[in-house]
Amino acid sequence: MRKILQRREVVTDRWRYAGEAGDGPQLLTLAEAQALGAALPAGSGVVLAPGEEPTALLPQLAQVALLVVRFDKPGEGRGFSIAQALRRQHGYAGALRAAGPAVKRDQLFLLARCGFDEFEFNESEDPAVALAHLERYSVAHQPAIDALVHPALRAR
Repeated sequence: MRKILQRREVVTDRWRYAGEAGDGPQLLTLAEAQALGAALPAGSGVVLAPGEEPTALLPQLAQVALLVVRFDKPGEGRGFSIAQALRRQHGYAGALRAAGPAVKRDQLFLLARCGFDEFEFNESEDPAVALAHLERYSVAHQPAIDALVHPALRAR
């Protein structure tokens, strides 16, 4: 069973990706969610692959309980911008997960500042060890979403 960080806890992931066996709810691709349109069931989970934009999903965003943003290559920064836009501009209040082989524990603080509240790593990362990285910095220069971290803003 896959372990993830979910709101400062290491938990077993209840969601399953396409092709995975199990009892939990299945995550949909963006194309599958778009095809369902207004019929997208409440509580759905959707995966955004690198390069996909969530704008086509905005009419159904209230139905989405979990939005997974994939980080498949080092240096991908679009997911940070997507998280900020979803939280600030579109008011997305569901779970927002950073997932993929390029999600590393040293990025958690910045990912959380952008609005991510769940993290899925590859097998080489230990979620319990990664949890300590959310407290790595205590001062920030700019305000942010800060889903899981609450640094003091630096006085100007």
